[in-house]
Amino acid sequence: MSPADAGSAGGIFVTGTDTGVGKTFVACSLARNWRALGIDVAPRKPVESGCVLRGAELHPADAALLAAAAGVAPERLDEVTRFRLAEPLAPDLAARLAGRPLYLDELIDACARPAGTWRITEGAGGLYSPLCEDGLNADLAEALGDPVVLVAEDRLGTLSQCLLALEALDRRRLRIAAVVLNRRRADAHPAMDNRTALSGRTDAPVFTFAEGVPPADLDQSLSTWSSSIVRPPDPGSIGAGS
Repeated sequence: MSPADAGSAGGIFVTGTDTGVGKTFVACSLARNWRALGIDVAPRKPVESGCVLRGAELHPADAALLAAAAGVAPERLDEVTRFRLAEPLAPDLAARLAGRPLYLDELIDACARPAGTWRITEGAGGLYSPLCEDGLNADLAEALGDPVVLVAEDRLGTLSQCLLALEALDRRRLRIAAVVLNRRRADAHPAMDNRTALSGRTDAPVFTFAEGVPPADLDQSLSTWSSSIVRPPDPGSIGAGS
């Protein structure tokens, strides 16, 4: 936990094995579930690239979804995403092209949360994707010290990506809160069972969701697990999801 966050409450860092795997979708579900419990949620996506110009400002679409899920007013969007970049590239490169390089200390500062709140931080791209001049997503996660949710697409080949990411998190001594396998296609081979395979290789709960799952169904499936983060249950009561 960074010095600015010392004290009460805590947080989660949402990362992925790749870009476009559904990190925002999962982070928003977590925010809605916590909000339903009366938790004061502080969503953070410190930098977002690929922002579209709206009027005179760049609009961070992912941050707007996070803010809405957490009940944060649109006029406070700067608290969610401090750095907005136009180019649809890795943030370090997009920032460089904008003439304003970013550094890890700035992103850590942008993730500060008010005392008593629960922070949900969403990275950009995959765990080892460059985030700034001197850091990867993994470096930001390590600096913040929050448990990590790993999001991946539930498809053939994802096991290797997930296991590499889990090993990297373990080497950095970051606790794995959950693995979410997202967007399982209807035509996936019925014998492919990535959830079971991963569950045998991590103590964290592993969830899988079909492509196009409605947000309400996602929220319901993750509700017990998400509640356990802020209100820990008796040991052993949280297992693999479905």
